[in-house]
Amino acid sequence: MTKATAHSREPNTQSDRVRSQAYLIFAVLCAGFLASQFFRVSNAVIAPELMNELNVSAEQMGVVTGTFFLAFAAAQIPAGILLDRFGPRRTISGLFIVAVAGSALFAMAEDMAGLALGRGLIGFGCAAGLMGALVAIARWFPPSRFASMSSLFYTLGGVGFLLATTPLAWASATIGWRAAFWLMAAVTAILSLLIYIVVRDAPVADEPRARKPETSREIWAGLKEVASRQIWFICAIQFVNYGTVLAVVGLWAGPYLNDVHGLNGVERGNVLLLFNVAMLVGVMSFSRIEQWLNSRKWTIGCGAVLSAALLTALAFTPDLSLQTAVILLVLFALSSAYIMLIHAHARALLPDHLVGRGLTLQNLAVFLGVFVIQSITGVIVGGFEATGGGAAAAPEIAYRAVFGFLAVITVVAVTVYLRADDVQTRPVTDKT
Repeated sequence: MTKATAHSREPNTQSDRVRSQAYLIFAVLCAGFLASQFFRVSNAVIAPELMNELNVSAEQMGVVTGTFFLAFAAAQIPAGILLDRFGPRRTISGLFIVAVAGSALFAMAEDMAGLALGRGLIGFGCAAGLMGALVAIARWFPPSRFASMSSLFYTLGGVGFLLATTPLAWASATIGWRAAFWLMAAVTAILSLLIYIVVRDAPVADEPRARKPETSREIWAGLKEVASRQIWFICAIQFVNYGTVLAVVGLWAGPYLNDVHGLNGVERGNVLLLFNVAMLVGVMSFSRIEQWLNSRKWTIGCGAVLSAALLTALAFTPDLSLQTAVILLVLFALSSAYIMLIHAHARALLPDHLVGRGLTLQNLAVFLGVFVIQSITGVIVGGFEATGGGAAAAPEIAYRAVFGFLAVITVVAVTVYLRADDVQTRPVTDKT
């Protein structure tokens, strides 16, 4: 072998090694994000059991479920600063320890306060799962692959939604919901250790450049600059979209199927599994629709209008059969899965030096919206007289009122959002 051949193979070998390491890091971070997604929607399947066993009212259930998202939102700015100063590896693995404690407290809870504290700690501990992974993807993959790898990451992480449906219902029926959350505490602890061992913040050659923390003055100056009119238009739809989806799929769909249609835990889990599959299909489909329409704003707008129409049908049609209700809810899950396009719209409106802070502001809007909307819907359901004594089933009209409320706020949000500048899509061939 000549020296020239040896030198030509050495860079290729190094490149292959970096590529393999990048995919391994991607896989480990994806597993961590999967756990975060599981925790987000887990209450939908076990809500009736929690309400019956611990005598938790509908209003309290809404607050308990929303506490995850309130803590998640509160942690966004601190998590962003930690990511800048310490990198994804230490930030994500460290915060996951908090989620482990939260899952354990949730498993031991004896009342609403215990459930809320556990959910809050879980939310805080999962706060860097997505944003930290996106930082790592940006450093380990070429810019031309960021969009595709981020979309793949989100879709694979959506498997966590699926685990929180039939598998959780089966586990709850078999070993109990407390044991299921003890098991998730153990899994999350293992993931925390795995992330710390495997993940690296950037390839060796880029590590010095990857850590250039801003001063406190620079951080707050950037936050002030990013709060522009355009971003607030985007935040309007962000505040409502994910909160509306999780109010249905992540909270009230389970009790609705239990109280109105009499489904047991495993049956509810099967239907919720279908809803979450529909959401993942929707995420993939909206990017195709956007290319077809060549308009990001109007793709999102059409999805929001269709979602509101389906919620209106659920609200104003009494005595729906189970089949019809499931069809409408599946179509709602499909039509509401445009959250990644909203992030992409915000990114297109931000200069490069404000992208991190702009997307952090997006996450604040998203998860504050989830907390507020889930809490309000809990008040709505609790405002109707139950059909029996104690922790009784809520009447059909209570859930129809929730669907109507969600339809109204969706219309208001999309009306504000459509004032933002549009982004046309131009297909680009990626040969990397």
